[in-house]
Amino acid sequence: MARKRGLLYDPDSLNRNLKIARMDVYYKEYVRKALRTAIMLTVLIHLLIFFVLSTVAATTGNKAIYLLAVVTLPLSFFALFTFIIKLPEVAIMRSKKNVEAEITSAIRFLILDLKADASMFSALQNLAKNFDEIGIYMNDAIIKAKLGTPLDEALGETVEAVPSESFRVFIWQILNYLQTGIDITPGLRVLVDEIVENQKIEFKKYGKRLNVLSLFYMIVAIILPTIGFTMIAAALIFLSVPITLGLILGFWIVFTILQLVFLVLSSGNRPVVEQ
Repeated sequence: MARKRGLLYDPDSLNRNLKIARMDVYYKEYVRKALRTAIMLTVLIHLLIFFVLSTVAATTGNKAIYLLAVVTLPLSFFALFTFIIKLPEVAIMRSKKNVEAEITSAIRFLILDLKADASMFSALQNLAKNFDEIGIYMNDAIIKAKLGTPLDEALGETVEAVPSESFRVFIWQILNYLQTGIDITPGLRVLVDEIVENQKIEFKKYGKRLNVLSLFYMIVAIILPTIGFTMIAAALIFLSVPITLGLILGFWIVFTILQLVFLVLSSGNRPVVEQ
């Protein structure tokens, strides 16, 4: 029976993401922790916001400025809670990148082991020992196999928790070999070539996106803070409004957040390419 969808999250999707991200916690407990963390962070952030607003109100005499806190309070909580709920997806993306950085080397490693007449079980044990991220998934299947589960069933259970499509295809190739006994080395070589070509295409697309992000960074994080702050400061001086520490701190926080957003967008979308 499907669980009822929450206001800010899908229970089924969250539970699946927690499993794939290897976070050993039930989704309800994770949501409770996310709520507590979001509330604490919201309080801390609004202490800083209140300090900035009180400084501005003291210099301008405008107490209505405190109404901004009423607007930012629910927005901050919503943003923080959503961010924490999405952390399993971030962990999955990180694991996927790590897997895709190893996948072509892992496939070639397996081909060499099979050409040396190693058994599939022995070859998978070598993969688990020599590759950090892929080794985690292979080691899970090996442990299940040692406990009595057939190797193909163990790999079939592992493939459900794999974050990378190319790694999933790799495991399906192994399953096909275990079930039919057909030589898989030609198929694995084709798979390696396809993965490398896809990585090159993704890297070219990333180069084009990076040009746009660089332009955004120059405008928002360099030009706007210098020219924008100068113009605002001139306007405040013209209106006889003093430039206080709270006002400068507020500008600093906004522009710091913009620069952090750029860093996350630029580094988070960077694909891996086989060297």
